[in-house]
Amino acid sequence: MSGPHPLPHLSCRKCGRSNPWVYFAPVVVEGTGTCICMDCATARGWLDAAGNLKPGVAL
Repeated sequence: MSGPHPLPHLSCRKCGRSNPWVYFAPVVVEGTGTCICMDCATARGWLDAAGNLKPGVAL
């Protein structure tokens, strides 16, 4: 079976990881795009203990 892929190809804008499982701020144009992966968001201190964006953080 062939056809269009239902999900776009994403890469992290910070580290370049391809198609991360968990991501924030996706930007997609014509089936390909960028995002920020969970690991990069955590490393930058953007997330609280539950994994949600901290108040005041806008991506």
